[in-house]
Amino acid sequence: MQESAELRDVTALAVPRVGRVEKTGNPTLPYRLLDADGTEVAAVSEFLRDMLANDDSPTSLRSYAYELLAWFRFLRAVEVAWDRAGRAEARDFALWLKTVKKPPRSRRPDTPPPGSINPVTGKRYIGENYAPRTRRHARAVIRSFYEYHRDMHGRPLLNPFPNAKRVDDRDFPQG
Repeated sequence: MQESAELRDVTALAVPRVGRVEKTGNPTLPYRLLDADGTEVAAVSEFLRDMLANDDSPTSLRSYAYELLAWFRFLRAVEVAWDRAGRAEARDFALWLKTVKKPPRSRRPDTPPPGSINPVTGKRYIGENYAPRTRRHARAVIRSFYEYHRDMHGRPLLNPFPNAKRVDDRDFPQG
């Protein structure tokens, strides 16, 4: 895969909220991903079935399906097929997740604003943007999806999300 010659302006990218995760009622595939046309995404279903066979819980499958839904929506917006995505798409997806606001949720009128500090506990309420932990989870899910397909089918040759090589301070005990 070639890196994009031009850098995408991910802040201006319109990623439509198309497709959905559907509960199936099928014990061998409790959740599935449907694309914008309502068609099951076979590559994701195959991956989720394998997860279930390896004793992952249905709630894990649901979580993975939602992370893959975000990835497939992003790929649709940048007009790249999932098996043609490269490191440029992975980079841009990570930047997009870092800058995009989460979809609004209905909130009670007396709820504190997102990101504000709880005066009693001193903890921050959930913010409007995706937290670093959520972004790391998304990258790990997508990386495992590509590793599964490389192991089972030998393609795609490149995993757009390679294993992280950076070491964070949180990996070392503070003395």
